[in-house]
Amino acid sequence: MWGNLRTLVCGIAVVAVGSGWIPLDAAGQQRRAPAAPEEWKAPMQVSLKIGGQRYESSTPGKCTHALVASIYQAVSELWTAEQSEDGRSLNLSFWRPKDGSADMVSLSITSGRSSHRVSTVRGAPLAGSGKVALQPSGKGGVFTVDAKTAEGAAISGNIKCDVFAPHVAEGG
Repeated sequence: MWGNLRTLVCGIAVVAVGSGWIPLDAAGQQRRAPAAPEEWKAPMQVSLKIGGQRYESSTPGKCTHALVASIYQAVSELWTAEQSEDGRSLNLSFWRPKDGSADMVSLSITSGRSSHRVSTVRGAPLAGSGKVALQPSGKGGVFTVDAKTAEGAAISGNIKCDVFAPHVAEGG
């Protein structure tokens, strides 16, 4: 009799969990994280001049914003812009420290065999110099770049993000 009762109870538990009546974590098992959705992309336009060469792209990209982020113990507001396709890529991180100190930027651009990098992030190895300004526009904004790589290549122009998605913190 007890064997039949145990089989009945286990059978009901399997049906309840399997059918979704009882969530897996309530049944004493760990719930799996849902599969990550396909990377969020939105319209983005890039028009830069790098060392005399044009870098133009309208490939959809990923632009994000975090009201509070931190880099090397500098609490900051953060905006990012990322775009990649066919051997070309652009990555921009624009930090505005909450303490009112100067904005910081990390910019890397690759096109074929050519690669350019600028970083003014305090606490990290510096590479080149320059400034980035952000002009908000609707749900997005336009970054205006005026920088120079350590090798002397001037980078100037605009990166336009139609919309900023919420930023997801890395590493933690």
